[in-house]
Amino acid sequence: MNPESTAAPHHRLSTRDLTGRDRLAALRDLYGRELMRVDLRPHPGIDLDQVAYHASIRALDEGTVHCRVTHSPMHLLRTPELMQDGNDDIYLCLQARGTTIRGAGCEFTAEPGGYVLLSKARMHEAFTPHGGLSECIQVQRSRIARLVPRMEEAPMRALPAGAPGAALALSYAALLGEDASLLPAQRELAVDHLHELLAAVIVPGSQAGLPPGRAAVSAPRLALIQQAIREQLHQSDLSLVQIARQHHLTSRQVQRLFAAEATCFSDYVREARLARTYALLLDPAQRHRRVLAIALDCGFADVSSFNRAFKRRFGVAPTELRGGS
Repeated sequence: MNPESTAAPHHRLSTRDLTGRDRLAALRDLYGRELMRVDLRPHPGIDLDQVAYHASIRALDEGTVHCRVTHSPMHLLRTPELMQDGNDDIYLCLQARGTTIRGAGCEFTAEPGGYVLLSKARMHEAFTPHGGLSECIQVQRSRIARLVPRMEEAPMRALPAGAPGAALALSYAALLGEDASLLPAQRELAVDHLHELLAAVIVPGSQAGLPPGRAAVSAPRLALIQQAIREQLHQSDLSLVQIARQHHLTSRQVQRLFAAEATCFSDYVREARLARTYALLLDPAQRHRRVLAIALDCGFADVSSFNRAFKRRFGVAPTELRGGS
């Protein structure tokens, strides 16, 4: 990893790590009131010893957070007391098993697999009677408002399971949280892309604030495609059609995403395979393995073409690299 690269600060919190009768109070203080500025309570009818809460929280930058939680049925509240902090963050949340939201003068339900868009500037409570997975992105309202100047002050509504861009935004946020290879400037740009994507979710079809010709979804979608490629490099028959199908795109759409970065699918796959092979050949833990075995595991099907591509890329044969390391 580049020594200047940065990983997103990561907090883990689980009721498995909290003991005694005060474990719910500790959860409410640490996760709810300190980290996320909400109050947590068991769903009505759930005993304290049935409460389970396992949260992974990553700060993508100073004002943007990605959170993934698996939990028992819960009741979440943004109370008048907590609202004294003046926080007006907006958060987009996936509710795998559905939720009901109540606020001043409104009540709505998000279907299983649907999303809710909420503002911490409005008092509200959320009921998740079936527990399960919740995943959310929380961002300062000002970061979105600069892209959508006439955005409503404190949005609070449900979005359907197929809401355009919502799943992409959450997947991209998770990727940014896990990617420790990004340099600070790259992370800043990537978070900007995430904000653009969220703006398009909040105001569908909006491209306000974006440079001409740039779509909010392009960079996040390409990053997720590249991640999928890296995860499948071992497949020697990895194809454009296969990757496109996995991301519900046409082959031509994937080609255009790569073309916007002045490259193409096959060049990216080749470079990723060469980079992984190079790293493994220098890894002391892989010293016992033959060069051919490593090349095959990285998806190269033909040893002759691999040797030529490797020497052309790095100026040295694979066996010479290992011999000189």
